[in-house]
Amino acid sequence: MISRRPTCWLPAMLIALLAAYGLAPGRSNAQMTHGWPDPVANHVVPYETGGLTHGPMLGRPTDTSIRVWIRTARPTPFRVVYATGLPLSEGSPGVDGETLAEQDNTGFADIAGLKPGTRYYYGIVTAGRLVDTRMDFDDPWPSFRTLPGADTYRDTEYNPRGLYNVCFSIGTGGCQNPLLKMGGQYVDSPSFTQLRKRHGDDLMFHFMNGDYIYEELRDGQLSGYRNNYKLYMFRGRGMSRLMRYVPWLFLFDDHELTGEQGMGDVGLGRGPWCDRDEGVRAWYEYAGWANYPGPHRGPLRFGSAKVQQGDDVLADPNADFSKLDPKRVSTILVPNGNKNAGVYGLVEVLDAKRLRVQPAFRADEECRYTIGTHHYYDWKMANCHFFAVDTRGERAKFDLRKQFDPEQFVLGRQQREWLIEGMKNTDADIIFVISSVPWVLPHTAAHVGGSLDPKGDTFVGFVHEREILLEAFDKLAKPVLILTGDVHNSFSVQIADNVWEFLCGPMNSAAHPIATAGNPPYGGWYDSAGRKVKVKWAAGFPTIHYTRLHGTVYAVAQVNNIFKSGRAEGPGYHWVAYDEPTVVVRFHDGHTGKLLYAEGVSTLDAKPQ
Repeated sequence: MISRRPTCWLPAMLIALLAAYGLAPGRSNAQMTHGWPDPVANHVVPYETGGLTHGPMLGRPTDTSIRVWIRTARPTPFRVVYATGLPLSEGSPGVDGETLAEQDNTGFADIAGLKPGTRYYYGIVTAGRLVDTRMDFDDPWPSFRTLPGADTYRDTEYNPRGLYNVCFSIGTGGCQNPLLKMGGQYVDSPSFTQLRKRHGDDLMFHFMNGDYIYEELRDGQLSGYRNNYKLYMFRGRGMSRLMRYVPWLFLFDDHELTGEQGMGDVGLGRGPWCDRDEGVRAWYEYAGWANYPGPHRGPLRFGSAKVQQGDDVLADPNADFSKLDPKRVSTILVPNGNKNAGVYGLVEVLDAKRLRVQPAFRADEECRYTIGTHHYYDWKMANCHFFAVDTRGERAKFDLRKQFDPEQFVLGRQQREWLIEGMKNTDADIIFVISSVPWVLPHTAAHVGGSLDPKGDTFVGFVHEREILLEAFDKLAKPVLILTGDVHNSFSVQIADNVWEFLCGPMNSAAHPIATAGNPPYGGWYDSAGRKVKVKWAAGFPTIHYTRLHGTVYAVAQVNNIFKSGRAEGPGYHWVAYDEPTVVVRFHDGHTGKLLYAEGVSTLDAKPQ
């Protein structure tokens, strides 16, 4: 068997050309070489022959289900087969799915009715043949493990709540631009490979906390966004391999969109914020599909409407607004290229064809429009409650001169109230808030030799809203761990008695020097826009141009709820719940996997004496 090794990187123009024909490769050359009969299955076909270009990828894990995503070269029906043992075959139990042309030939299928806490092997069947989806011929066959159920570890005497330990990884930054790598040569990030090898059997999910893509093929058009995802999945061999074994969840940050601000600032005129929803559409096709649902999320709507100068009515004869729920609408955008480009708020649904918006339109025209929705969501595992917040899609335009202005916001009223009320009313012992931008550290232009003044795009630029949130968090008698990204560095910061921030990254992108985070100490007290916080640890990175910094960091969080203890009455063991659960957040060097720093947080830390 001849083994062809993948090239280090493909020129962007070649990738774009292949993408134009729906063939932008999500496979490695190694995937083209296998498909020979092996012990896994009797009749497998090679990856390329099976019609796949990207995937499979796992998402939305529960104790009884999983979601499996693929992309194909052309619209294709497929089947996901699965079993608790090998070999798989075309006749194994399975569920049907379909990749659709209008979704760039992507699609997913949900496997339901599974047993909790159980490992399943899975495969993709196209044209009646099982496809070999391993990255290399000597990789293990793709598999996943369902989450534990309420009774998986229940012990009536020692663990009556049925708690279980929770383990997940998190990181930000997937930039793979070869010009930012050593000597201009692309090098596959080792962080995803180290993460899989060292922690893959323990991880319940991996969270990509923003900046999954960057601007290599992103041109503001839908095709550019799509090509960028395809390019990164193709080049990121370690990342694509991890996706086959560990479910992923996502937030978007600025690089997945056309801008980093203003998208929720009603009344704002033309600017990069106007094209938000084209980026969001591609993000759902390639990432957002993996996330848990939310009652405040609706479909993205795209249309064309006739509007008149001075009027506040948007009329679309081809629309059906009769089922549009205002609670599921964020802002309405008129994209750039239109006379009325800007950000509008929904006032009311007048009828099936008309909406009243604010402000009034500036000119007569037939313009394109998009109706956005809310992308924040939450979920629970054991005694942990996770809140993933949207810090880009609904924020005001930042302006450091308005740093303390009570009208400035990152989350906005509806999302802010959802977050505070959800945290206040949860019965969980431990709360995680996942935010794509930092809360107490700024973001400056120091990494490119620019100003050391904050840009204003982190919560440091929106102090009034930040303080409302932090004060609400600090009143809870339980630990609140805020996991953040955007700045390509890693920090551990204690904000209040029971509130911590862990900035986790970069997974692959070139590192940012510490000055990009506002020059906090490597350890010590730091003034964050009037709030004194304790920097416990920083990954480092001196203040030099970021293209000379090649450090990568990934983080793993372990919630210790139970431990195994032998039975005094005979063979076997009990699952015993800790009186006070703990969270250990570990930072690892992405190149070596070695531990850089770890911090433990106990539920006892948040309780009065």
